[in-house]
Amino acid sequence: MGKKTKIHISWSGGKDSALALHQTQQSDKYEIVGLHTVIEEDSGRVGIHNVKEEFIAAQAEQLGLPLTKLYLKKKPMAYDKLMVEYYQSLKEEGVDCVMFGDIFLEDLKDFRESLMRKSGMKGLYPLWEMDSEKLIYEFLNEGFKTKLCAVDAKFIDAKWVGEELDSTFLANHPEIDPCGENGEYHSFVVDGPIFKNQIPLVLKSKYEQDFTFKVKNENGEEEIIEDKFYFAEFELS
Repeated sequence: MGKKTKIHISWSGGKDSALALHQTQQSDKYEIVGLHTVIEEDSGRVGIHNVKEEFIAAQAEQLGLPLTKLYLKKKPMAYDKLMVEYYQSLKEEGVDCVMFGDIFLEDLKDFRESLMRKSGMKGLYPLWEMDSEKLIYEFLNEGFKTKLCAVDAKFIDAKWVGEELDSTFLANHPEIDPCGENGEYHSFVVDGPIFKNQIPLVLKSKYEQDFTFKVKNENGEEEIIEDKFYFAEFELS
């Protein structure tokens, strides 16, 4: 057998990165070196998922993989600089690829690839262009358990946030992408075949938050989008 490709996992704590990691672990081609997660420096939380960094650390412990926390400052181009420098450091350590859980968002994949090209790295996308509905039921049938940590108010009522992502939730939301790939919801995995033990996460409260952000339309023009999300505030029991 030839030398295994060393890879690092882009870890959000959600179902896509968990399922992608699970699939990668089934292959004998890769040596998984560790996980990395971007944490907002001001809040100590993970982006739109809004989960606390200690929850990510709890996952890494149960996965038995080392975790690197990358702290993101609030200033222009900070994300790009942070990631390019980190990918360069991985390259220097002999890591060949970074694994992502993306399924079909071409613009996001292109953005990731542009950052990695600057670092001489390659991307690995185990779930790319797979069927969302098949993926989510594969995820559930494999025994994964995950909580809805954030939901877009346009699509999902506040009563669902903090609850388990299961077939009942999916049946009640046939209009959304089953994997929430368009940002309809975000999740936090608490158990599954890749974990040694379940993460003892309990729902403490719920809250809502408004967001304003810029996107480019089909003509390449910037538009202002206003959106509201419902969030779950968890704690470790």
